[in-house]
Amino acid sequence: MRFRTLEELGQGDQLVQLIDSAGVGDVHNLHLRDTDVVLIPQPSQDINDPLRWPAWKKHFAFLNVCLFAFMITGYVGGFAPALYLLGIEFDKPMNESMNLILWPLLVSGLGNFFWVPAAEYVGKRPVFVIASLITFLGMVGSAISKSYQLLLACRIIVAAGGSSTEALGAAIINDIFYLHERGSKMGLYIIFLYGGNSVMPLISGFVIDRAGWRWFCWLCAIISCLNFLAIFLFVEETRFERNVAPSGQQVGEVLPEKTPANYTREQHLEKVNVSTTENSPTAVDEGSEVTGTKKSYLRTLSLWSGISEQSFFSHFMRPYLMIVYPAVIWATVTYSLVLAWQISANTVTSFIFQPPPYSWSPSLNGLINIPAIIGNLVGAYVGGPLTDKWARRWARQHGGIFSAESRLVLLVVPAILVPTGLLMFGFGAEHTLHWIVMFIGYALMNTCNCAASIGMTYVMDSYFGVAAEGLLLVNGLKNTIAWGFTYGFIPWTESVGYAKVSDLQMGYPPSTLPVPYRQ
Repeated sequence: MRFRTLEELGQGDQLVQLIDSAGVGDVHNLHLRDTDVVLIPQPSQDINDPLRWPAWKKHFAFLNVCLFAFMITGYVGGFAPALYLLGIEFDKPMNESMNLILWPLLVSGLGNFFWVPAAEYVGKRPVFVIASLITFLGMVGSAISKSYQLLLACRIIVAAGGSSTEALGAAIINDIFYLHERGSKMGLYIIFLYGGNSVMPLISGFVIDRAGWRWFCWLCAIISCLNFLAIFLFVEETRFERNVAPSGQQVGEVLPEKTPANYTREQHLEKVNVSTTENSPTAVDEGSEVTGTKKSYLRTLSLWSGISEQSFFSHFMRPYLMIVYPAVIWATVTYSLVLAWQISANTVTSFIFQPPPYSWSPSLNGLINIPAIIGNLVGAYVGGPLTDKWARRWARQHGGIFSAESRLVLLVVPAILVPTGLLMFGFGAEHTLHWIVMFIGYALMNTCNCAASIGMTYVMDSYFGVAAEGLLLVNGLKNTIAWGFTYGFIPWTESVGYAKVSDLQMGYPPSTLPVPYRQ
């Protein structure tokens, strides 16, 4: 177990040929059917390679990963409209009521450090099946809880199982989709991940108001049971051995770094060793020749696909070395603050709107999540499909060469919108302004998921060979940092007020905008 240089990881200070320049045939690499987009990584000839799965199979697996993420964040954040009433029911002060969200948040971060090495060691399928079963059982336990302590324990159990979703969900996207698809898929994944924290509190407000908080737990348990069955029956193993720093034949041609504007595809092809083309794949679509025997349905149900050659301890320790990589540091800090803003604002809404002077019911309180959903959708589009389009446009303008940093330009959007939203929400809460001020601020603030999506995709693009380890650190540490921030949020606001807290927070997004470019 040692540090690998960025060159050994396959990217870093190198550039990747994403677009085959017009008029030049790339004989080394497979292309997306009838387009000039080079498939990165290149699919192997094995018929069971996840990159060669049919589109419906990829998207069904992706949908279940997204639903799992949605239910975990939705269950944890969905209690926000009930916190004020739960404090009254269990005779707990505000800070103890918030523990029903804070401690699951912490556990959902720390659990990554077990689940991700386990998935690398025994495979992603058994981890997802077991984790989804744990979350279902924990939700049932929550629904039948008769005390604050038992409810908190069951919610922590759900978070422990659900903690597998964030890093492994992104890793599965990395396993089954190509580079030109990752931004869009990460954007959709972030919609579900953040949507759970926005949509479910909206639903839970009405459920809690009409039937009580236990029925909200039963609703989550029913959906999670269906998700568990779908994962067990239809989502097979995505782990596949692929070269970390492959040649042109394997993951797409890696080009030596030059000034992109001055380095054309024609100049690069002059340096290609033509004698190697006889052994290179020359197909122009994903339908090239394949080898091997396709797995039967019964084989795909197996929870056992072998263990890694490296020990579990080696997999457990390996991610910590990546904490010094710039993209990982930046993505971790950015995602941490993004999550902290959302969790903090979400948890205090019931304490803002349900007491006087607003005196809203939980169902009305839940309506603040409508602008949150709008903000999430805008942020997910900017951080997902729009970044893919921008990256392809950038590559075409620079000789077909893709650079991971090309996606970061769109960070200017959250750098403008998020501080504005923080200011409006904080001042609105401090001075009890009209609710529409806080609703608009909440919508602008929730576009911050754009930064999270871009950050996650940036780590995947920068360190493809060890993406799972990098994403583990991002997801594990950001939940831990967000927990610490949110844990002190209530005492902080009680001490200085919402307005001053938002003043301090709004300086963060613009200040980090240039950081990735200094790498």
